[in-house]
Amino acid sequence: MELLREVRRESRAVVNGLTEKDLERVVTVHYPENSEMESYSWSIQKILIGTAEHYACHTGQIVYLAKWMQEEDVYLLNWKHYD
Repeated sequence: MELLREVRRESRAVVNGLTEKDLERVVTVHYPENSEMESYSWSIQKILIGTAEHYACHTGQIVYLAKWMQEEDVYLLNWKHYD
């Protein structure tokens, strides 16, 4: 868990150091030939937005599974989004 925290601290430091010009810069992501993935060129901003969307999707999956696996109908914040 500490390794994950360290990676997050380092990532935050890198992202916080980016300038507007850095975000507009287009970079190419290459994959090994046998990976069956195509290389692509995107702006750093687009890569960061895509990463945030991907992370949000996994967060939603974790929340869904946690709710599905709980034994009783509990609302941690004393409110719910549905009836």
